[in-house]
Amino acid sequence: MNFKTRSSNITKVLYIVLILCIVSIMFLSIYSIFNQSENQGNSDNLHNMNLNNDTGYEDSEDAILDIFRKKETETPTENPTHNPMDTEKPKSTEAPSIPENDNSIIPIQPANEPEPEAQNNPQATTDRTAELIIDPAEDAIEVLSVPATYSKPIPGSVSRKHNPDTPEYSVAMNDYRTHMGIDIDSDVGVNVKAAADGVISEIYDDPLMGKTVVIDHSGNIQSVYMNLQESLPKNITVGAQVKGGDVIGGIGESSLIEITDVPHLHFEMKKDGMYIDPLEYIKY
Repeated sequence: MNFKTRSSNITKVLYIVLILCIVSIMFLSIYSIFNQSENQGNSDNLHNMNLNNDTGYEDSEDAILDIFRKKETETPTENPTHNPMDTEKPKSTEAPSIPENDNSIIPIQPANEPEPEAQNNPQATTDRTAELIIDPAEDAIEVLSVPATYSKPIPGSVSRKHNPDTPEYSVAMNDYRTHMGIDIDSDVGVNVKAAADGVISEIYDDPLMGKTVVIDHSGNIQSVYMNLQESLPKNITVGAQVKGGDVIGGIGESSLIEITDVPHLHFEMKKDGMYIDPLEYIKY
């Protein structure tokens, strides 16, 4: 075989391969077109089915609603037979009369409805409400809260006044001390009386001021009686109630810090635990 024959054979083979490639490409193109059209048809069918289903659901729903509308528009009649003599009567604007034996519920107008004057005058309503909420016990509370009236625990004169700010010289203690009460001069053994009604809260021996009795009064006020005799009346005990003017003891000489002074009653008063001037409540 010469060179020309060989080259011609190769050329033929190449032509054949080229033809096969073209045929294959054409076949693949046709197949892809056919497959695409088939898928498009399936999707269209599926879409149509969905539309049909939706339409069917809406149609069924509309049908059900139509049934209910028909039932609502129908007016039931108790008597199937129609009396031709019955004629429609015009509606009356007057209130219907109530039979005597009718047991139907009738609204009752409240008996305690406020008067027109009270409705137009809010102040009148407020005053009436205030009258209703008054508690009868308020009078008793006012009586209990009335401040007690204080009287002199002993007759005499005040030799030393209430002086909580300026210290005074004490001969017995040889120093300067403030004076938290008043000293009322008198004689040993003179009866000391309660300055007002109250309850005895304390009885004790003060190391400097001697025998002491404390009485609680209304308004968180206390009266304190110092420099008393050691012996007290039998009825003067802690918790005992006393009236103003009751004897609670006698003037003594039990105060060590004021032993050099003339016989006297050292009298103090406190309010809410703070010392106050007794002369603001008792006049000497």
